[in-house]
Amino acid sequence: MDLLLNELYNEIAITVDKMIPENWSEFSFYAQVSNDGGGTYFFYSPVNSPEIYEYSLKIPQKFQIDQREFEESEMKLLNLAEKIRKVFDDNDQELWYSFTLSLDSTGKFNINFDYTNWYKTDYGFSDQLKIWKYKYLNIMPNDERGQFLINRYLEDYPNNPI
Repeated sequence: MDLLLNELYNEIAITVDKMIPENWSEFSFYAQVSNDGGGTYFFYSPVNSPEIYEYSLKIPQKFQIDQREFEESEMKLLNLAEKIRKVFDDNDQELWYSFTLSLDSTGKFNINFDYTNWYKTDYGFSDQLKIWKYKYLNIMPNDERGQFLINRYLEDYPNNPI
């Protein structure tokens, strides 16, 4: 199981690396997979601007990259995430709802699994994205509503599972 998972994690890292059109210092990849569907995205820090995080969904427009080609890579990432979930299922492991894979340019790797079913909460996709950015990128929303959201999340989920 571990060998197969490591191969899948590596394939995700290679795919994300190929999707980033500039040198990067670190990236964090998010995948959400359930029986109802799923999705992926990532943020990365350019080498020349490590304090900035670029959002994967903005890459095609910002760098004039073929949208169809980029979407094929996004689909590949989702398929890899689904394969990881299947490995868990095939090995009678508890199924996670999402995971975050972080990698820096030195090869330091980290993965976190979240078992919270966010479909059964009051937190929508944009809320989840703000919470995720707070946890993994250390970005606190600037607006009062966003800050209230983070505080409410931390009260609702003191273990910060996302």
